[in-house]
Amino acid sequence: MKKIIIVLIILLSASNAFAKSSYLDKQLKDVQNNTIYNSVQKYKRNYENIKELNVKKIPDLKDPKLIELAKYTPIDDKDYKAKEEKDNAVYKKLQPKIKNSKDVDYFNVYKISERLIRANNLDYVNWRIAIRKTVDKVNAASLNGNFVYINTALYDSLNDSEDALAFVLAHEMAHQILGHNQRNAEMAMNIASAKESARRTSTTKLDRQMNNAIISMAEMNAMSKSRMMEYMADAEAFILLYKAGYSPEKAMEALNLLDALPNIKTPYNTHPVTPERIASAKENILVLDPNWVYVGRENIYKSDVLTAKKSADRVSFVISKSKKDKPFYEPETYGKRLKRVAYMSYLNGNMESAAGYFFQLAQLTNDYVPYLYTSYANEYIYKKTQKRKFLKRAFKSAFKANELKPNDENVLQQISDLKLLKSKK
Repeated sequence: MKKIIIVLIILLSASNAFAKSSYLDKQLKDVQNNTIYNSVQKYKRNYENIKELNVKKIPDLKDPKLIELAKYTPIDDKDYKAKEEKDNAVYKKLQPKIKNSKDVDYFNVYKISERLIRANNLDYVNWRIAIRKTVDKVNAASLNGNFVYINTALYDSLNDSEDALAFVLAHEMAHQILGHNQRNAEMAMNIASAKESARRTSTTKLDRQMNNAIISMAEMNAMSKSRMMEYMADAEAFILLYKAGYSPEKAMEALNLLDALPNIKTPYNTHPVTPERIASAKENILVLDPNWVYVGRENIYKSDVLTAKKSADRVSFVISKSKKDKPFYEPETYGKRLKRVAYMSYLNGNMESAAGYFFQLAQLTNDYVPYLYTSYANEYIYKKTQKRKFLKRAFKSAFKANELKPNDENVLQQISDLKLLKSKK
């Protein structure tokens, strides 16, 4: 009791002392928060960091081109331009069917959506895109039936940046193609089942406490999975928009906007806080396959404009599915994504990550090529740090590559280079 009284006295004294201060004194005490929470500087820092996302050119990088990036058929610029002119003529005829309202450019949103769909062969089904009027809810969502909507509060903030709008649309499309609605429905059902089981078995106070703890853990686990799905939708969105010819760096405007909003991190958040999404986005941009731009270009060249019309609800429009029998979008398998991340990390000079990813790939495939690149990466690190553990790792990986592919000229050359490097010490 004495401790409580002492604490109250201290708090009261502090309050009285503060009350006697002038308004200037009070503001001086709080001014530090202005620099901590300043959203303008957040924007500035984020834009400055975007400059660092470009792929680095590493001089004298060992790369015998044994790892293939995405394959595509080159399209002649003249032929592609002619196709664009043909498509534009179709767009012009479609424009009256997708009438703009006073404040919303539905036709522009249609063209962005249609380009994302065609560049990625997502035209397996009709897509419905809506722009819903809201006062202040900065949001977008993906609902069942390939239905994507953007609230006007978000649309208004980004309507002068096609790249940022492309990210928002691609993120919601990614939820659809990755089956996140199904996963969320299954998690909701599991939690509901746990609650029903708890209701039937909670006969004592101890039972109720244990059941409440189980439910709480299930809910936090579901939220953790939900946040991971958001990261995956972001990562897939950058793939989709990159293939469609939009700038990943400029698309960051969407995340910069969200970063200026309140971000409170709790175990029950369905979404990661935006600073963490930005950090994830930057890592994903660095490992995008540069060939994807040409894959998307080829997909657009080989496809026809997808027709569209305004929906009966007057706030959405429907983009019709392709009438052609064609291969449709396939998300990367674990092995393909691991190979891309490893190789692009290597090309960017992020060697410790590259070595780790290539080693994981080697364990997965038992192929000599990942072992060889693991050796290259560790050799590079050794030259930078002079730490012998990296030279040992380089030798170990090179010998394993030689075991799997004896007498391969690239492997033999690597072993020879490492022996020469070792002799210089």
